[in-house]
Amino acid sequence: LLRANRSTKVNTHRLLAFDSPNLDPLATIGITIDENDHLVLPPPKGALRVHTKMDTRLLTIRLVPGFDDEMIRQMIEANVEKQRLKALVLQLYGTGNIPSVKESFIQLLSDAAEKDILVIASTQCFTGNVMMGHYATGRALEAAGVISASDMTLEAIACKCAYLFGRQDLTTAEIGELMGVSLRGEITPPELLSPPPLSSAYQRAIRKKTRYF
Repeated sequence: LLRANRSTKVNTHRLLAFDSPNLDPLATIGITIDENDHLVLPPPKGALRVHTKMDTRLLTIRLVPGFDDEMIRQMIEANVEKQRLKALVLQLYGTGNIPSVKESFIQLLSDAAEKDILVIASTQCFTGNVMMGHYATGRALEAAGVISASDMTLEAIACKCAYLFGRQDLTTAEIGELMGVSLRGEITPPELLSPPPLSSAYQRAIRKKTRYF
């Protein structure tokens, strides 16, 4: 039993076609049913409300080595002229990285953010999460106004954006803040995420420019 907003399809042929890469199953079935009670969210207090006004004006781009950022610029500018594009979701490398030589791409994203387009960084990796403040390129993206999707699936990102923009009572900045907040268990709270890789005494010393030789 998987939480729906944590699930993604991983196989085209097998019956076990779905997986929940960043959250354990809510329950597993064998001879007995083993439940992970600590993962079950409390029941809602109010009546069920179905939100049908979804704003799906977003664009998803999966970056590949050698990509031409000028093509991305043209797509953004064409959408901005028609005032259609609300969010740009980027599937980046690893923990949220891009080639360090792509300074023009950083500027492009900064320009998009200034035009009130919500720019979101997700990871191409199946498991793990975006850590934008861990590497230099990630910090540059953060300074450009890019929002981290943490460990949300691409489907959850798109649905969450569509719901928040569809409400029509939130600013882009407010939506950006809510993207990092768990609304329905779709994202892991920051305090529960795994620590950054290579978080060692040596790495901390490097950041402080301490030398041991």
